[in-house]
Amino acid sequence: MALQDLLNLSQSREKIGLSEERVTAIIPEARKAIAYWREYPDMFVDFMAGKWLPEPPKETLTLFFYQRVFLRAAMRYKYVYAVFPRAYSKSFLSVLILMTRAILYSGSKLFVTSGGKEQASGILKEKVQEICTLVPGFAREIDWGRGKTMEGKDYCKYIFKNGSFIDNLAASEKSRGKRRHGGLVEECVGVDGTILNEVIIPVMNVSRRLPDGTKDDDEVLNKSQIFVTTAGWKNTFAYDKLIQMLVGEITQPEKFCIMGGTWRIPVAMHLLDKNFVRDLKLDGTFNEMSFAREYESEWSGTIEDAFFNGEQFDRNRILKQPEHEYSGRSTKSAYYVLSVDVGRKGCDTVCCVFKVTPQTAGSSFKTLVNIYTIHNEHFEEQAIALKKLFYKYKARRMVIDANGLGIGLVDYMVKT
Repeated sequence: MALQDLLNLSQSREKIGLSEERVTAIIPEARKAIAYWREYPDMFVDFMAGKWLPEPPKETLTLFFYQRVFLRAAMRYKYVYAVFPRAYSKSFLSVLILMTRAILYSGSKLFVTSGGKEQASGILKEKVQEICTLVPGFAREIDWGRGKTMEGKDYCKYIFKNGSFIDNLAASEKSRGKRRHGGLVEECVGVDGTILNEVIIPVMNVSRRLPDGTKDDDEVLNKSQIFVTTAGWKNTFAYDKLIQMLVGEITQPEKFCIMGGTWRIPVAMHLLDKNFVRDLKLDGTFNEMSFAREYESEWSGTIEDAFFNGEQFDRNRILKQPEHEYSGRSTKSAYYVLSVDVGRKGCDTVCCVFKVTPQTAGSSFKTLVNIYTIHNEHFEEQAIALKKLFYKYKARRMVIDANGLGIGLVDYMVKT
């Protein structure tokens, strides 16, 4: 049976009995089709969306050119690293490629991970549902029976009728010891580098068993790794991984693929409003470095071999137990010191609150318990705000950088 006959059979509404002989006759053409779709997954999506029908569905998925490029690259290479800006549909495309792999490689075990298990579950669930709505053909490949596919708050697992499955894993020690044939690391800039290196990447270390019971370690699916993220900071695991894969693309171009893009592509495809980008740049709170990371796919960062790196700062950026006023509960001898970095005309004044707990031999333990930002106000208003904080914490000292413009703030601080 020719492939077109197979297509005609699939669109027929008549009940057609498929004997063993007819199924056997279809297999060679089905193998050709699967081999073709593995190289051209965008054409498989078109097929599942009914693009080949004489009257295609009016509301269905239509892929843009850049999306077709990504899908083909992600299916043809074992190691893929993509740095895309916001509004690039990167999560949608990443889950779409996993679902395509799950269908075209029977018995495959794939996963998604991100900064948190609930976040990964939310991404997987949202995008699978979106894809199944746009392309019902994908939904028909999933086993929705009771006890099969699961959709929970922090865990989702989609089981396909050919024995494949996709689930989400926590980027934590809880995932240690699990085994998958390949996976997707979504927004790897937000995932702890040590966990990725020691737990998540080793998960992708087994090969798919073929229908005849053998294994092909060279199959592109096996031990495959897809990293999709916005740009972040240099001197982090995410950036080091990118450099490692860039080297791989040079030394083993048949296995590695690096991709990137800027806000101009989603604007050209009308996925992002050009006026939004313009307004973002004109906004008073506009941060050029942040814009470069989020929309230009440019990595920010410290120089190589710096003593501190961006990942270390990110891990300690949020105070888990801030103190909002004086608290003498922990120890009677503890006291507070306020440190002020003065800003004006576009630069905020920042006040750091430290809790000092005296130790033996004259030493002390210092803890940062809160940070306050005073936005671009007159020095008199800044002085009033700082005095309120001083009395709120019953502070013993307030230290102000009086060099340069700081002397202006000091003049108002000494007023009664």
